Amino acid sequence: MTRPGEKDLINDDKVLLELEFKKILDEIGKYCITDLGRSLIDELRPKCDETLITRESVFVNEAKELLNEQDAPPIDYLPDLRQSIFRSRVEGALIQIDSIREILKLAQVSRKVYTYIKSYAEGTSLSDAHLNTLFIDKVFEHSIGRIFTDSGDIKDNASDKLYEIRREIQGKSDKLRKAVNRILKRLSDSMLVQEEYVTLRDGRIVIPVKAEHKRHVRGFIHSESSTGQTVYIEPEETLELNNEILSLSFAEKREIERILKQVSAKIGSVSEELLLSITTIAKLDSIFAKAKYSTEIIGSFPGFDSDKPFQIIDGRHPLLIKKLKRENTVPLNIKLDDQNVIIITGPNAGGKTVVLKSIGLMVLMAQSGLHIPVEPDSNFRIFDNVLMDIGDRQSIEDDLSTFSSHLTNIKELLEKVTPRSLVLIDEIGTGTDPSEGAALATSVLIKLRDLNATALTTTHHGNLKLIANELDGFQNASMLFNASELRPTYIFSQGMPGSSYAFEVAKRIGLSESIIELAKEHLDTNKNKVEEFLLELEKKSNDLKDKLSYFERENTRLKGLMNLYSEKVEKLEKEK
Repeated sequence: MTRPGEKDLINDDKVLLELEFKKILDEIGKYCITDLGRSLIDELRPKCDETLITRESVFVNEAKELLNEQDAPPIDYLPDLRQSIFRSRVEGALIQIDSIREILKLAQVSRKVYTYIKSYAEGTSLSDAHLNTLFIDKVFEHSIGRIFTDSGDIKDNASDKLYEIRREIQGKSDKLRKAVNRILKRLSDSMLVQEEYVTLRDGRIVIPVKAEHKRHVRGFIHSESSTGQTVYIEPEETLELNNEILSLSFAEKREIERILKQVSAKIGSVSEELLLSITTIAKLDSIFAKAKYSTEIIGSFPGFDSDKPFQIIDGRHPLLIKKLKRENTVPLNIKLDDQNVIIITGPNAGGKTVVLKSIGLMVLMAQSGLHIPVEPDSNFRIFDNVLMDIGDRQSIEDDLSTFSSHLTNIKELLEKVTPRSLVLIDEIGTGTDPSEGAALATSVLIKLRDLNATALTTTHHGNLKLIANELDGFQNASMLFNASELRPTYIFSQGMPGSSYAFEVAKRIGLSESIIELAKEHLDTNKNKVEEFLLELEKKSNDLKDKLSYFERENTRLKGLMNLYSEKVEKLEKEK
C-alpha cells in the first residue's frame, strides 16, 4: 500500500539501504532532542518536487547561520504527547500526572522557542513558516503549574477542599501516632512486642507482636512474618482512627482526580494549538539537527539549475568523512553535460564503486533537503528515481548465478527507467564470457542513452572503453593509479579510460615475478597493446596535468608581479 504522496518520493528501501541513506539519518537523528523530531528524521525520504526540496534547504541554511551566531534554540526533551492531548478532548477524560507535567513543559518550551525565533530569526523563512504555530499562553502555564510542587506532586493548596482534607489527615495521623506509641511503650514494658517499631499493612498502622503473646493484645491481626514468630496486630484502640484516616485518603484521591479532570478539560480546550505546537517544535528540532550535521561534515546545498550541467565540485562521501576525517578523504569532481553515460574503468580497489555510491548518496541527501559535503557551486538535477545494480547478488534461494542475478536486476531497472532517472551499475557485463558480456553491456547502455537517463557504470571490459570513445552521449572516466608506487590514488578522472593495472596490483600484493611474466606471455596481443596504450596515455595525461598546474602557478605569480609593477609605475608617475 502506498502512503499519501509516496509517488513524489524516492522510496525504494533497497536503494536507500544499499546507498546507506538510513545511516545518514541515524547520524542526523543523534542531534535531535525530542522523540517526534527524531521520528521526522527517521521518516525523511528524498523528494522529487524542487520547490519542497529548496524550501527545506533554506530552513537548514537559516538554522545553520543562527547556530553560528547564537546559542542553540531552547528545545528541551519532549516525549510524543499526541495521544495524551487527543485523550484530553474526551469529556470527563483524566490524563495522568506525568503526562500533564510533560504538557506543561511543552507549553513552556513552546513559549521559549517562540521568543528565540522572534528575537533572532524574525523575517526569515524559518520564522515565517513556524513562528505563528507555536503555542503561547502564560495563563494556561500558571493554571497548571500552580497545582504541582517542584518534585511533581499535587500541592496541598491545589484546591480548598484538598487543603482541608490533607490538614485533617495530618491531624488524625499525629493523633494516631501518639496513641500507637503509648500502646507500643506499654507492650514493650511487658515484653510482648518483637521490636519497638510500628509498620504499615494495607495502609494501616500495626504493631509487631511475638506470636506466643498475640492473645494478650486486643485488636485485628493483619498478617504474620515468614517465620511465624511475629504477628502484625492493629490495636483495638486505634481501629476507628485508622478507619477515619483511610476514609480521608479515599476522599483525597477523589479530590485529586477531580482536579486532574479539570486540568485535562483545560488541556482539551487548547488541544488543537498544543498539537500544532508539538509538531512545530519537532519540525524545528529536526531542522536544527540537520544544521548541526551540516556543520559536522562542512556541508552546503548545491544548486538545481536545469540549464546548467550536473556538477559535483569537491564532493566527499559523508560516512567516509566520519570514518577517515575530512583531510584523509579524496574529493570527487565530476561534470555531466550532453554525455550522460559515463563508463568508469581503472584498477580493482581503486574506488570505482565508492564513486557510484557517493554520487547516489549525495543525490538522495540533496533531494531530501539535506546539506552535503560539496562546494556550494555544485549543481544537481532532480531525479525521479535512483536505480542501481551494485554488489554481488548471487542468490542461492532463487538458484541464480551472479550473472543471472545482475541481469535480473538490470531487466527490472530497464522497466522502471525514465529520462529523469539516475542509473548506477557496478561491473556491468561481468560473470560471463567477456565478449558476450561486453556486447550485452553495450546494448543496455545504448538503451539508457536513448532514454536520456543519466547513467554511470564501472567495468573492466576493454571493449566498453572503445565504445565510450566512439559513440555520442558516452564518456570515459577512470580512477587514477600511482604506477611508480603501485598504489591507487582514489582520484576520479573524467574524459579518459583507465587501465585495470592487474599485473601492477598482483606485484603489489606479492605475486611472484615468474607468474606475472608468464601471464603477460599469455595475454591477448591486442589487449596488451590497448593496455600499454592506456598506460602511456595516462602517463602523458598526468605529465600534462603537472605541467598545466606548474604554468597556472607561474601565471598567477606573473599576474602578481604585473600588478606590483603597475602599482610602482603609477606611484612613480604621481611622484613625477
